[in-house]
Amino acid sequence: MGINIINLLSKNPLLGIILVLVIIITALFFYIINKSQLIFILKNDIDHLTTNINELDNQAKLIIKSDMELKLYQEEVEDKLNKLTLLKNLILSSIHILDREELFLQLNEKIVNDLGFKKGAILNFNDLEITINVGFCAEEIETIKDFFTAKKQALLTLPLISADSEICEKLTFSLQSKDILVAPIKARENIYSIFILSNLVIPTDIRRAEKEIFSIICMYLGQCLDNITLFEELYHNKDILEKKIKERTNELVNSLREIEVISKTKSDFISSVSHELRTPLTSIKGFSSLLVDEKFGKLPLEAKKRLEKIDENVDKLVDMVNTLLDISRIESGKMEVKIAPADIAKLTKDVTDFLSPQAQEKQIELKLNLPKALNVYMDKHLIERVLINLINNSLKFTPEKGTITISCIKEANRATLIISDTGYGIAKDDIEKVFQEFYRTNNPKTKNIRGTGLGLSLVKRIIDTHKENIWVESELGKGTSFYFTLKLEKNTESNT
Repeated sequence: MGINIINLLSKNPLLGIILVLVIIITALFFYIINKSQLIFILKNDIDHLTTNINELDNQAKLIIKSDMELKLYQEEVEDKLNKLTLLKNLILSSIHILDREELFLQLNEKIVNDLGFKKGAILNFNDLEITINVGFCAEEIETIKDFFTAKKQALLTLPLISADSEICEKLTFSLQSKDILVAPIKARENIYSIFILSNLVIPTDIRRAEKEIFSIICMYLGQCLDNITLFEELYHNKDILEKKIKERTNELVNSLREIEVISKTKSDFISSVSHELRTPLTSIKGFSSLLVDEKFGKLPLEAKKRLEKIDENVDKLVDMVNTLLDISRIESGKMEVKIAPADIAKLTKDVTDFLSPQAQEKQIELKLNLPKALNVYMDKHLIERVLINLINNSLKFTPEKGTITISCIKEANRATLIISDTGYGIAKDDIEKVFQEFYRTNNPKTKNIRGTGLGLSLVKRIIDTHKENIWVESELGKGTSFYFTLKLEKNTESNT
């Protein structure tokens, strides 16, 4: 068949050419189809790469934007940290300053520059005189003073003024600077000074950070000035107070001297009167005792009862006179106090035995809680009077069938004697007054119980002569406890 095709082509050359062309066209067709497919694939790859490139470009732009924002944020943070450091240093350098001029000297050129400005000034609000000037020339200062003279009242209502405010248009124009911050330094609505900043170090708009730190510094300075004012007032008041205290002290000293004179006069009067009363009372006592004993003859029963009453009252008067004399001697320092070691336990037992008939008469139980022996430093005679008066006091104000307990406690280098009863008790308001002369409580249950009001006063003075303490604890309706201390003898103390 191949031979036939060749023969056919040899006989008809045109057909051969056509056949060759068909083959070439067919080959070209398949080639074009193959290339189209390849181009389509490449186009898809190019589109995909374009999309990736665009995405990478967008990401690169975001990274660059984020990097710029981060740098700006870092710059802002660093700026705020610098301003906080500035504020911290200003506070540390001025917190203890109590002088206005010294305070304003802290606002030097470095502070102004750290705030971001080249120029700064502080004016006194009252007279508009310059306190601090950094960078302003004389002409600019005069411009500033003239401006604030005209706008002084407007400052009272403005917390912070910047160059974009209406009030600063004239000042901005005159100073030929758009970078201006002005604020009053005030506290408690009182304006002390005016703080001005001008000409930014880096020409740009005044940022919020500059305004904030400037406002904080102005408030801080106002507080410092307020503290200085308060200190000055306090110092002035201190001088006045010291003067008044000195005057009052002198008055008190004079009053004390007058009281001492009056007290001495009183003591002398009581002593004199007591001495004068003692002689007639002794005489009356002698005659009343003789009459009661019927030494001058038999007496009618009624007359004898009256004389016994007289004799009893004379005994009370004699006791009162003796007590007044003792108080007078102690106050005037004329009583001789002989303090020596003695057994307080034995003395207490002896006094209790002496007063036991009175206790038995009222069916009052006397309880003793004492050591076998205990030596203390005391004037035996005077402490005996103390025990008699305190136990007698308990016997008076304890109803029948009550209990009186006498105890002794050793504590450190002291012995504490306690006389407790189950009596009527003392009101809280009266406790501090029981040792006053002639004082009587207002308890209705005790108003009929007779007494001079001198016994406890004498007790207090005797304990004071020993340089010891006495106090009382009581509750109405539950009883009263008197406490007093005496110093232990050294040997006794060491054996405690």
